[in-house]
Amino acid sequence: MQDRYAGDIGDFGKFQLLRLLFKHTSYKLTQLWFKYPDESHNSDGLHINYFDKVKGFDSILEEKLLNISQNNRSIKALEEAELLANISYFSKEIPFSLEDRKEWFTEAMNTTLKSDFILTDSDNGIATKFNKKLQDIELMDYSLYNKRVKQGKYIFLDEIDALYDFKASLIIYHHLNRTMAHDKQITILLENLNSKYKNVIAIKHKPYSPRVYFILCQNGSIYKELKDKLTIFELDYSLHWKLFHLN
Repeated sequence: MQDRYAGDIGDFGKFQLLRLLFKHTSYKLTQLWFKYPDESHNSDGLHINYFDKVKGFDSILEEKLLNISQNNRSIKALEEAELLANISYFSKEIPFSLEDRKEWFTEAMNTTLKSDFILTDSDNGIATKFNKKLQDIELMDYSLYNKRVKQGKYIFLDEIDALYDFKASLIIYHHLNRTMAHDKQITILLENLNSKYKNVIAIKHKPYSPRVYFILCQNGSIYKELKDKLTIFELDYSLHWKLFHLN
């Protein structure tokens, strides 16, 4: 996540989803921003003229993000907007070397000790490698850290494992790419994640540049609760959202 993205359509979708999942619950959520230095080589983050497309979805969220997008585009502004109850944030900028990255990640994990859910919000999502021959998507771990350009924009498999072992359910942001059709990417990653963690759901946010949230539920009851909520959510907002699950 970069400050320059704050308040864009991706943030609207993310907080719309979170406010749906955690409204009227006592779950404690920690958001790990994976904060990355602002870049200037492209026009990413300019999708802030979207409010007519989401009018009536969530009036409080609309008002607060409109203010942020016009006046103060920063992670800090999102944190201070009080978009959710029972949420805490870790926003220390991510370092580049693997040694420093491990120290940063240990510090991040220590902020999640009392969390029921952990959201990872890296720029590009899960570090993956496309296997063209097998038409598969492999999840990358630290052994391939230096083979991934701009590593700070990704979460690695070692980190997913460590967070999942804390017995919290995970919500992992992932940005889809052009290696294959988006829905096929989601299906492959859903199957790969489910084979390792079980009880995995995916929901795609479709506007502009499609992105997906993989939810790794710690048990079957949480899985059922979230799947039921997301089924209704998808029906209500099918223009922008699409749900994926294996059972």
